[in-house]
Amino acid sequence: MQNPLRKLRTKRSGPSLLRLMLILSVMAVISASAQTTVTGKVTSGEDKSAMPGVNVVLKGTASGTITDVDGKFSVAVPAGTDALVFSFVGFVTQEIPVSGRNTIDVVLMPDVQTLSEVVVTALGIEKDVAKLGYVTQKVQGADLIKAREPNPLNSLVGKVAGLTVGISSELLGKPQLVLRGETNLLIVVDGVPVVSDTWNISPDDIDTYIVLKGPNAAALYGSRGQNGAILITTKKGTKDKRGFSVEFNSSTMMDKGFIAIPKVQDEYGPGEYNTYKFGNDIFGQSGGFNQNDYDVWGPKFNGQLISQYDSPVDPNTGIRQGTPWVARGKNNLERFVQAGILATNNITVATSTNKYDIRASLSQSYQRGIVPNSQLNISNFNLSAGYNLTSKLRLESNLNYNKQYTDNFPDVGYGPNSMIYNIDIWAGADWDINDLKDYWMPGKVGVQQRNFEYYRYNNPWFMAKEWLRGHQKTDVYGFMALKYEINSWLKAMVRTQITSWDLLRTEKFPFSAGVYGREQKLGDYREDRRSLFENNTEVMVNMNKDFGDFNISGLVGANLRTYTFNSSYVTTDYLNAPGIYNFSNSKNPIKAYNYTAPMQVASAYYSFDFSYKNYLTLSTTGRLDKYSTFYKGYNTGFYPSVALSTVLNDYITLPTAVSFLKLRTSYANVKNAFTQSSIGPAWSSINAGNPIDY
Repeated sequence: MQNPLRKLRTKRSGPSLLRLMLILSVMAVISASAQTTVTGKVTSGEDKSAMPGVNVVLKGTASGTITDVDGKFSVAVPAGTDALVFSFVGFVTQEIPVSGRNTIDVVLMPDVQTLSEVVVTALGIEKDVAKLGYVTQKVQGADLIKAREPNPLNSLVGKVAGLTVGISSELLGKPQLVLRGETNLLIVVDGVPVVSDTWNISPDDIDTYIVLKGPNAAALYGSRGQNGAILITTKKGTKDKRGFSVEFNSSTMMDKGFIAIPKVQDEYGPGEYNTYKFGNDIFGQSGGFNQNDYDVWGPKFNGQLISQYDSPVDPNTGIRQGTPWVARGKNNLERFVQAGILATNNITVATSTNKYDIRASLSQSYQRGIVPNSQLNISNFNLSAGYNLTSKLRLESNLNYNKQYTDNFPDVGYGPNSMIYNIDIWAGADWDINDLKDYWMPGKVGVQQRNFEYYRYNNPWFMAKEWLRGHQKTDVYGFMALKYEINSWLKAMVRTQITSWDLLRTEKFPFSAGVYGREQKLGDYREDRRSLFENNTEVMVNMNKDFGDFNISGLVGANLRTYTFNSSYVTTDYLNAPGIYNFSNSKNPIKAYNYTAPMQVASAYYSFDFSYKNYLTLSTTGRLDKYSTFYKGYNTGFYPSVALSTVLNDYITLPTAVSFLKLRTSYANVKNAFTQSSIGPAWSSINAGNPIDY
């Protein structure tokens, strides 16, 4: 039997449920009518591309959305909302009134002022340019890869005031850097000094160059920064707004050779006092005269008959016959050199998110020299990664692997081992460079070269094909760092870094090749091996805190540098048999030299900036180095600096023609220590027995 009370309750609840549903429906309609949906697209005013990840926030609230990969957004806007705020790092924030609109398209412009206020200084510290009491200059890496140089520092020619870049004429030669009259500049990659020939860095991996001019700017590096430093910051992740990018960069350049070739006389041939004669034997000695030093003031070219290196010998008398004396070797150098080629290819894959950033770059460079049979290959792999382990703890790392290899690169020094010496400096116009392409004497292949003269000079084709200088180098550098944000104004970092390279250079010195100091011309084989390892491990604490109108920013840190350099140089003392290039083929006992240079440097340093509003900034740094290589009591050095700067237009009204006016003064006491001498003795001992000075 059914309960009558239950039936009564069911009947009474029906109207209440209907009323509730009606009320909810009315409220939903009222709510829907009280807000609108605004859609639109955000693009960059720099390149008109879509901007994903832009914050779109209702003004006065924390509510909003972000743009998608196409830069589009859709956000519910309640009634009474005045405006939408669009913001993105590095771009000017815009506030756009809603005014009842359903569609809003926005163009964000780069915040040039914000981006230009901060510059990286010593130890990778970022500082406000206005507060610096010394001079720095920044060059964007992207500006220097449109026409890439084989060595990235060569691209700095004419880019930095006070910096002179002397490009080496030798393949693999390190450019001579002179900053305000001083040499031996420190090279720093991502905040850590490296021992580099600067050929081991790919231009495609460089984000910025920053030149610290003088010891005032580089005092934090101690004696190594005595003459200034060049800071190289490599690329991290991607700046693509979509968070992922694949880039391919390829360039090929042709080099015709010399910008200008010195004009040499071609009216007179070799010899002295208008006399010359190539002798009757194969070396031109028997019956010849005035050909031993090959001066170029012999007989004038008038077509007269004079015996020359390729004149026929009468089989009956054994006397060399005369042939027309003409300038058949005009422009020998121009006809010998070839067009140089520099082909560089790079592919990069990169991604960035709020959690991590990764970038992998592979570069290959091929350079063909202007001298026949000379070339250089460089392969480079760079990997950088950063990962936010927590909101306060970040891991960063970078690894760069570089391989340089060539079977032959020419010598550019002075003497018979130089192509230019043999072709253009001393030689005359009586011989034709193309006639000497067949460079072996008949019946003496591998033993005796064929040439226009046999006292001092060498056949250029013989040198290019047989006198080979090889270069094999493997170069690795990288670092790993942990960064921890203790609080809003205090941060800490631990970083360890390595620089390591191994080098092998060989020289195959063939029979009959002549050079100063090796008069017997019986050939040689040489090996030059060098290796370096350096580790820098440091801990650093940074602070940046306001105290009313005052601001104190700075750091304290400690560094341990461990350094080892080894070298060995081994050479034969003439060869027993021609064309066999190993040490067991040495005619006399081999000659060997070796050198080792270990070192440790323990350092402590500080840097603090004291600022009062926007009026005045006092900066001071100091570094204490203790060397393992000096005697106790003489093995420490302290390198202080102090600077004062003020930006006048922050508090003084200046004429409209003056947009920026800063006064600064600085002092530094940085003495030269030991940094280069640890390598010097090794180079000296190697070159003492080596005619190839590299």
